[in-house]
Amino acid sequence: MIIDQQPGDIGDDRKRKQAWRDAISPVFHAYIDEDVIVPRDVMMENYNLQRCLFGRLRAPRQRIERLPQQISQQGVDHLLLRIYLSGNACVRYGDREDNVGAGHFSVFDLSQKMVSDTGEVTSFNLLMPRRSFESRLGDLSSRHCTSFRFDANPITKLMSDHLRSLGQCIEAASADQRDSLSVATVALANAVFTDPTRDGPYAPQTILAIEIRQFIDTDIRSFDLGIEKITGRFGISRTGLYVLFEPDGGIATYIRNRRLSLAMRILAGLEGGPRRRISNVGFECGFETEKMFSRAFRRKYGVNPRDVDGSYRSQAQFEHGATLMSWMKSL
Repeated sequence: MIIDQQPGDIGDDRKRKQAWRDAISPVFHAYIDEDVIVPRDVMMENYNLQRCLFGRLRAPRQRIERLPQQISQQGVDHLLLRIYLSGNACVRYGDREDNVGAGHFSVFDLSQKMVSDTGEVTSFNLLMPRRSFESRLGDLSSRHCTSFRFDANPITKLMSDHLRSLGQCIEAASADQRDSLSVATVALANAVFTDPTRDGPYAPQTILAIEIRQFIDTDIRSFDLGIEKITGRFGISRTGLYVLFEPDGGIATYIRNRRLSLAMRILAGLEGGPRRRISNVGFECGFETEKMFSRAFRRKYGVNPRDVDGSYRSQAQFEHGATLMSWMKSL
């Protein structure tokens, strides 16, 4: 139940830089200046505690972004709480800008956009689904891209001490101990957010967009998945549905791209099972004919479906991202 990524073990500077981008890609898009050499000591560890994900990070100088396309494709609804142990960052969202450094907590709502320019930083990260926060706290979306000192009050200091201690004992803890630590960690996170100083309505449209995207992923293999089925299921008008998916080119484009993404995973061997015929893959992913499937696949990926095999993508790098994303969605 651990993903331990050590891009620093890669000797080639360019390959190490790309390996770092791949490691962080399930959560953020990373941009690293051409002249920046990623240090050999970078690392990212993530522990699956079932109720939450706990991670340790040592990152290079970079810009990280949470982009609309990534948000819409993933459909996750989680909050990330990060305590910076060293280094500094400038976090921006809209007109809001916050400079943070060692001893600060930052809050990121993964259903919203953000940009952060960071130096070399080390941190502990806690990732929790929104539903793990108690209803008495109200909406926490307004806390996106805000920060506070670890010693702001006794509760925040307790959370800081807890995460630091968790980082020291997590590897040696038994399964039962990790379960208890998970309960304690979620409870402390709720305590930290109790009586927030600022509340704001969490946009119903954002919630609806996430629910629809989750439904599409669940029903992606069905031939009847389309506008009529979704409007009937969620009670939304065709116009409203198109507005929600306008950044993706419309609902039909979004569904087609999700079908093609599934086909790519199947053809590359990432979904398991024996090698399928191209026509069967297209049928399984909701395309009525092999010709329609092949044409759409070639238009999106620039390669024919028959040319994709297990060597098409870097297996190790993709598996880490797929596993981390599957953990996030299963919390």
